[in-house]
Amino acid sequence: MPGILDGVRVLELGGYVSAPYCARLLADYGADVIKIEPPGGGDEARRMGPFAGDDPHPDKSIPFLYLNTNKRGITLDPSTAAGANLLGELLKTADVLVENYPPGDKPAPCLETDHLIEKFPHLIVTSITPFGQTGPYRDFAATDIVTTAISGLMYHSGDSDQEPLRNALNQSFYVAGINGAVATTAALFQRLFTGRGQSIDVSTVECLASHLVQAVPYYSYMGAIKGRRPVRGSGFEELMPARDGYVIPSVQGSQPWNTVAELIGVPELQDERFASGAGRIEFGEEIHELLIKGLAQWDRKALHQASGERRLVFGMAQDAGDLHDCPHLRERDFFRTVDHPVAGAADYPGMGPRLSGPDALPVEYEVRRPAPLLGQHNGEIYGDELGRSPGELAQLRALGVI
Repeated sequence: MPGILDGVRVLELGGYVSAPYCARLLADYGADVIKIEPPGGGDEARRMGPFAGDDPHPDKSIPFLYLNTNKRGITLDPSTAAGANLLGELLKTADVLVENYPPGDKPAPCLETDHLIEKFPHLIVTSITPFGQTGPYRDFAATDIVTTAISGLMYHSGDSDQEPLRNALNQSFYVAGINGAVATTAALFQRLFTGRGQSIDVSTVECLASHLVQAVPYYSYMGAIKGRRPVRGSGFEELMPARDGYVIPSVQGSQPWNTVAELIGVPELQDERFASGAGRIEFGEEIHELLIKGLAQWDRKALHQASGERRLVFGMAQDAGDLHDCPHLRERDFFRTVDHPVAGAADYPGMGPRLSGPDALPVEYEVRRPAPLLGQHNGEIYGDELGRSPGELAQLRALGVI
């Protein structure tokens, strides 16, 4: 079944996480994404661990494999005259270019945004960088911990008596990729009416800072800085040890205190002193010790199930194995098995949103192809689509153009 972006062609240049994830989301919705990598080494993400089978092979990088499913892949050096010509031919057929080069460090003049918009007025150019295309920080490099810290988001993570905390696994660059994909889709919609493309400037820091929906207005209205959460001491709304891992006991919701206390199973928790919020603050240390005693008798999943049945807002910390075997995700058919010619078969996370499609028929998320090998589709795209002969392709390879 065609995806909702079927017929849209996307060229992806750059690498690592943000641009590839943006383009991968567009590919998941049916766009024809052509990943363009430098000849020789390819995308730097090919050298990011961990690796399938613990083998540091460029086609076994687990982050690369996930970020680049549903794409075709070619190699190209646009800094050469022949490479710039090939890129120009591809751009004539493309609707979108996604890139994440530093603003002042494009690999070729033909990739400057002003040049692209002038020469290809139909084209949507989505540029993702840590700080955006303008401003005093525009040329600064940044890692995930830097973007998370500068955005202000990290300052609000963790407890007030400890240093700020960051999320793991380069989440800021995935958030930037999501924002890039949403903005690109909106630009495609606008182009239906205007007939013209546009440039999209995605700042990773601003994507994260836009999440501070309370802290910034709080400062604007009151001149005060909203810090990290106070140390409650009672153990509620915090990670607490259970028998086989960690859970999050909670008093959120509409259920009375005795329902919470009864579930945890320690009779002393039924004390009326703990029934109010003020009491739980005043006697927090005592509650904390009773929680440790009660939760030690519970396994995570059993507690989560029992709390849900009582309409309590408890949670549990799942590791990758728990997630892979989660009965809820399995029932919803969240995972997809991808069989890669080098890395082999593995389960990949699926797509979060689900569309009903025309006539209320579901638009099923489909993995049409695994991540491409380096230059896997050179012959298909340069030969079949752009008309280069095998001899010309051999010459381009010899010159390092592809």
